Amino acid sequence: MSRSHTGTPATPATSTRTHRARVASAALLTLVLAALSACVGIPTSGPVEVGVERVSDQGAVEPLGDPPPQDGAPEDIVRGFLGASAAGFSRDPEGSETADDFRNAREYLSGETRRSWSPRERVVVYSTASSPDIRLEGESQVRVDVRVAARIDAEGRYAQAGPDAQETLMFDLVQDSEGQWRISGLEDGVVLSEPNFEAIYRSATLYFLSQDAQYLVPETRWFPLRNLATSIVRALLAGPSDWLRDAVRTAIPEGAALQPDAVSVDEDGVAAVSLAAGGLPVEPDDRALMQAQLEASLRIARVRTVEVSAAGVGLGADAVQLARGQDWGGSLEAVQGDALVELSGGSLVPVEDVGSLAGLDARDPARDGSGALRVMLSGPDRLVTVPTAEDPSQLLLTGTDLVAPSVDRLGWVWTASGDAQGGLVAVDPGGDVVDVEAEWLQGRTVRSVRVALDASRVAVVSSGSDGVHVDVASVVRDDSGTPQVLGAAWRTGVTLVDATRVVWVDESTLGVLGRSGSTTTAVYHLVPLSGQVQARPAIVDSIDIAGGKGDGVLYVATSRGELYARSGSSWTTVGTGVRDPSFPG
Repeated sequence: MSRSHTGTPATPATSTRTHRARVASAALLTLVLAALSACVGIPTSGPVEVGVERVSDQGAVEPLGDPPPQDGAPEDIVRGFLGASAAGFSRDPEGSETADDFRNAREYLSGETRRSWSPRERVVVYSTASSPDIRLEGESQVRVDVRVAARIDAEGRYAQAGPDAQETLMFDLVQDSEGQWRISGLEDGVVLSEPNFEAIYRSATLYFLSQDAQYLVPETRWFPLRNLATSIVRALLAGPSDWLRDAVRTAIPEGAALQPDAVSVDEDGVAAVSLAAGGLPVEPDDRALMQAQLEASLRIARVRTVEVSAAGVGLGADAVQLARGQDWGGSLEAVQGDALVELSGGSLVPVEDVGSLAGLDARDPARDGSGALRVMLSGPDRLVTVPTAEDPSQLLLTGTDLVAPSVDRLGWVWTASGDAQGGLVAVDPGGDVVDVEAEWLQGRTVRSVRVALDASRVAVVSSGSDGVHVDVASVVRDDSGTPQVLGAAWRTGVTLVDATRVVWVDESTLGVLGRSGSTTTAVYHLVPLSGQVQARPAIVDSIDIAGGKGDGVLYVATSRGELYARSGSSWTTVGTGVRDPSFPG
């Protein structure tokens, strides 16, 4: 575990032998942690890889835990405990699932505390920008101050911390019958450096079902590499988080439980999921959907196929292919003069069957995946259909300072008025308007909105008295697919200090145009729903972005009419005189 002590110096040893042993131990620990920090780190560039991509952990450096030092001062005991806690997640050198399991860490604890401490209750990840400050408070209490990068709860939900987030942990200590200091009071959970967290944990995507059972809807969690498949199945059986629950469903019966309490994966990538009696759906269609959920969720754990049974009875499911919200398809489109153009073969050409935009003050075109439903803003206050070669533009909605529209796969067009607070507006091609309220938007002004391809989630940028937020919420619909209300917000991108535009880069990652850290200009940020924000290189005067085909296909438009495309680690000009680029959605 990468830690250094910047607080009160440790109490001197009571003998030369003890002093030398402690110095040698500290030197060895420093070398090990230096190697760990050099080998394992949070990536600052490259593609965002979450979800169902298969992850190899070959060569991963795992932290080692030492037993308590003889005659260690209270600060030494706490420092050693923090390192041993990180080692508790590790596997043994042979790669089996037998591991330390926090045995070494518990040696630092006293009496009942050794039994009651719950290390998996939460994880506090501290930033490598500063080391924990470990100080002795009085004679028997140690204070640890850390700069927090993220927090992960017992169910694997990852919450990135704000830029100035800090946390103070207090440790009470007592001396045992041999005069050795041990920890008698502490909070549940563990503290990990960013490199240790990256070595120990992996992001895993749990897949649930859209309300119409046509799409797999993802929720990213983070679990230790050890027993990864078991952690994924347990979480999938428990169901989605509260913020997503009302917009999705699952084919897994309520109350389904592992029996025995583990998932085995053989060398051929076959996972055996054994459930207690009553763990299988009754209907064949639901059995197929359950199989699809499990197989999609377990791919990250090197699983190729899943064999499911309950009380010895096999699932017997037929194969079913469900869509994922990775890519709508279609080319980039933008406004150029009085025409709607698309990027084709490296050139901007007019979109077929679209009429002239002359006189419409065309802004922010949006469309569904097929291009059958196309809309745009006509000036700041009118939402209209895009004219075709045969039909003129039709008015759908009027409002003050409408935000750029988003079209979902069920045919609803989403927007919001800049002077309205408390919700969004959805309108269908026939002009039927629905006010989609959200309690968390009360008192806030919507700046940008984008519905995910699965139509179960929506990303919203809003501003209020507490600044700018980037939130994702579930879309609750009635049986006809009409949106009714937004669920609770899941906030992400907390390191952003400003934001103006949001798009979906893939099913679990947002693209946000905004500022973070010390940047003074708007930058394209990749914002995972569960992970660390990454900023792409800045382009002067950026005012708009487009995305929807993964991290390798990103576009930025400037106030000068320049269109840039992502090219490796930089940007390349692909068009001039254009504005409002977009992909379907």
